[in-house]
Amino acid sequence: MHIEKYYFHADTDKYFDSLKKILIIVIMPILALCTFCTVNIVLNYRSDFSKLLMIVILASVLFGMAFTFVSVYIADKYRRRHAKYTFFDIIPQGMVYSEYAGEFTRYGEKIILRRLYYIPFGKLESISRDPKTAPHNIVFKGEIREYFLETSRLGYHIDDEGKIVFDTFELNFALYSTINELTVKDRLGNTMRLEKSISHYWEEFKNIPEKKPFDISDYVSVRRRRKPKTSNPALEAPSFSRKWK
Repeated sequence: MHIEKYYFHADTDKYFDSLKKILIIVIMPILALCTFCTVNIVLNYRSDFSKLLMIVILASVLFGMAFTFVSVYIADKYRRRHAKYTFFDIIPQGMVYSEYAGEFTRYGEKIILRRLYYIPFGKLESISRDPKTAPHNIVFKGEIREYFLETSRLGYHIDDEGKIVFDTFELNFALYSTINELTVKDRLGNTMRLEKSISHYWEEFKNIPEKKPFDISDYVSVRRRRKPKTSNPALEAPSFSRKWK
């Protein structure tokens, strides 16, 4: 039996793919400039112009090194942050989409922010995607809860009925806004398999048998009254008499 995937990690490969493109765009002109300067230094050796060209080469190399270091640091930081805080989780009663939303420092402590969306199957109206123009995007319509808080406050678990329960108690009934549409843009890679899994578990939710109303008699048996008895066995014996006078 094939089991559909229910947890999807963020697509982090795109950050280093973007880094490669940026470095090619920036470094290639620097290499071309350095090559041009080197040729002119050879042709104009020991001239004042050659000294100026050497300064240009040195400045270009330092700029290229600094730019590469900063770019790699930023790309790696976003890769690590989204790998940890950006995900899509399908639970029995709905779906959770979490996304890294920045960070700041407070009293020397780094605070990570997240946006978290809870999409209950019972309030979901539709899911859609455009495989031709935007295969990495997916759109949800319905009644969706949106949270924007510190990541330490957004922990949750699933109860016995498959419902989400936040570890921060007040998040279960407050501190969120309601939106009618959510578009997940280029965070989870190609969303074809995600759409298939959502459709599968949404259909399972629709086919869950309706829960019977609680009836205490199903759990507590009625105690029968004991028939009164006498010490005379003759009085307990069955009687076939039809004389009522």
